[in-house]
Amino acid sequence: MTKLLETLTRLGTGLLAQFLGESTVSLLELLGLKQLQPHRLAELVLRQVGPEDLLLVKSRRDEITDALSREDADRLARLLGLSSTDDPWHSVRSLPVSPNSPACEVLFAFFGCRLPKEREGSDKPSSLRIDPGYSLFQHQVKACRETASFLEEASQPRVMLHMPTGAGKTRTAMNVIATFLRDRFSSDDVVVWVAHSEELCEQAAEEFEKAWSFLGNRPVAVQRAFGRYRTPLDKMSGGILIAGLQLLYRRSLSEQGVFLKLARRTPLVVMDEAHQAIAPAYQQVLNLLAGDPRTAILGLSATPGRSLLDAHQDMELAQFFKRHKVTLRVEGYDSPVQYLQENGYLAKVDYDYVPYAPGPDFALTRDEVTRLQTELDLPDSVIARLGADHKRNFLIVTRLIEEAKQGGKILVFACSVEHAHLLASILSAKGLRAAAVSTRTSPARRRQFIAQYKEEGGIQILCNYGVLTMGFDAPKTSCALIARPTQSVVLYSQMVGRAARGPKVGGNVTCRVITVVDRLPGFRSVAEAFEYFEEIWE
Repeated sequence: MTKLLETLTRLGTGLLAQFLGESTVSLLELLGLKQLQPHRLAELVLRQVGPEDLLLVKSRRDEITDALSREDADRLARLLGLSSTDDPWHSVRSLPVSPNSPACEVLFAFFGCRLPKEREGSDKPSSLRIDPGYSLFQHQVKACRETASFLEEASQPRVMLHMPTGAGKTRTAMNVIATFLRDRFSSDDVVVWVAHSEELCEQAAEEFEKAWSFLGNRPVAVQRAFGRYRTPLDKMSGGILIAGLQLLYRRSLSEQGVFLKLARRTPLVVMDEAHQAIAPAYQQVLNLLAGDPRTAILGLSATPGRSLLDAHQDMELAQFFKRHKVTLRVEGYDSPVQYLQENGYLAKVDYDYVPYAPGPDFALTRDEVTRLQTELDLPDSVIARLGADHKRNFLIVTRLIEEAKQGGKILVFACSVEHAHLLASILSAKGLRAAAVSTRTSPARRRQFIAQYKEEGGIQILCNYGVLTMGFDAPKTSCALIARPTQSVVLYSQMVGRAARGPKVGGNVTCRVITVVDRLPGFRSVAEAFEYFEEIWE
């Protein structure tokens, strides 16, 4: 037993429960696990919170320090170089501990914990050669060439790139962007990439950084304008701007002059989830950024239509892109998904559903109903309430326990940061190898959990929120449980795609996708979604 685990056990069940959170404790009670012994609770806290957050978050460190015996408190004070005092606990609490300080090293060593990996020293050589590694499969090469040819047109440079999730749509688009930035655009030009969520924006930024490191020929700036990021639009460097649609829309209403100046430096606008291109917010932004008919527009979508019910809107979308669409076509196959599955790029997906009808106390507010009708996805307030619903969580945990008995690796997409950690805590309490990662998880701990998830015999169930829908490579994932409701076919497809890697890219022949259905999904399979809007583009 490490000194940290021993000390945590002495804190008692009340304080340990506070570390886990009220929702976790409530669900533990629902599952009949309320009377866990302090030692078991301490193990659960250590696994779910982690040594770094326990020892580097001052409020938690102070509680742990106060639980030390007098002998241990004196010894820790001496190790930290503190003067002898009648109150060594107060002396230790008063000492600031920053992540890279000598005190941090002493603290972790005293409690028997390893330092966070980034502070252990790098195992990489001082000189590292990076070879080209952003290659394309043959079907992607063809799509890349066709897309570039439409964007090179002088009069109407617009095109929709239509490829199913898992076919490499983003990688293909990044090849096009890098080629244009490298060979056609000036060093002062700015490519603007627009997506509707922070999650998709960050994924695009990370993907471009990877692409340019292989394909670039000069330094360029990756600039963010979404979430907490506020890149000044009037002080842009040449390169790429990754922008959130709602933020860009709000700024377009108050900074039109700045937008028009940026437009003169923007030869290409890229739209993720481009089936939303004719929505008012998109149109406002595009009218400013792409008012010049010579400005190229590249749309990306796995579903090149806007509505399942309104054919007029779908036709309007096709006309917006001048009916220019590059679609993955493979001779001899009726569906590109069939080709990708049969040739080992995608796993064959077995879809299953967990139906859930919230109780009568789950009524939507008037504002939520309005936002549900006007926004691109469910309001955060609705998603958060679903994540806190104990009956819904009971169904999810029960299904995960059943699925874990089948073996394989399971990836869970939760409703929120809190929901991800709640599910992981309950699964761990039930004896399963589970962990949670989110945007709040430190980079070192996130890497640790992901590495353990990829290992044979390591973490079996990885719960996440906001970090693993794209750019996450764990091909041996055999099951995805989607507990996060969404109206975005693209986001849903991204989540499905984490489990749908085929054997050619290190994945499985088949996989399972389990979706918690709080409302009927728009499509039952990736192939259906891919083909639904095809006729309007003919």
